[in-house]
Amino acid sequence: MPDPLVPIKKEEPTETLPAIVEPLMALHLLITQDTEQNRRWNDRIEAIRQASAVEAAPDPPSKRLLASRAAWDEMRTTGQLGATLSIGLGAAWMAWLVPLYAIGHGFGWLAALTYLLPVPLATRVARTLWERASLAGMRDLGQRPTLRQRLATLVRGTVRSFGAGFGFGFTLTFLQGLISGFMTPEPTLIGELIADTAFAAAAGMVSGTLSTIMAPLVSRAAPELPAPTHTPKALPTGDL
Repeated sequence: MPDPLVPIKKEEPTETLPAIVEPLMALHLLITQDTEQNRRWNDRIEAIRQASAVEAAPDPPSKRLLASRAAWDEMRTTGQLGATLSIGLGAAWMAWLVPLYAIGHGFGWLAALTYLLPVPLATRVARTLWERASLAGMRDLGQRPTLRQRLATLVRGTVRSFGAGFGFGFTLTFLQGLISGFMTPEPTLIGELIADTAFAAAAGMVSGTLSTIMAPLVSRAAPELPAPTHTPKALPTGDL
């Protein structure tokens, strides 16, 4: 297991992974039940993602945080927890929506289940926003925050949590609104888009408000980071 305080190696590749990789890995695991191989692949993919994130970071503090395995793991875990909360909120909504269209409107279960199609994209949006919120919180607090810094970051964390929840709720319901346009359309395309946007904004507000319970999680201090290394300058030979 890698040392959580050791930055990733600079020679780690930073190419973008094809979208098909993880589904193929899941299929391989389902067929072979080879959990050890799956774990090795997951570790490799996570290392590539971390290296890519470090390379894309806009400033040195973000790069240093992302290069730390401990900070990276904390950010990724927060993203997973936030996305799980978002999915839970979405599941409660869809438990009402899908039967409504399947039974109430008479479209049948096959057509109504198309409302599940936007879930993967909305979940990805949510996870990305939660990870960004976590990284921003660690940047704000540093490693030894004062009480004033903690309180200020908690306020900002509440706003960031709202934003992550809003992003999930808006994305999910807007895309579902577009699907509903094929079942119960508005008289005009413009009317459909306006209605979908308004409904998505309302859903985002509800999702964002409920997501603020995650504010303390995205307002945590950064884990202990390795001290930056400095190469000492060589002394002129005349000073020896």
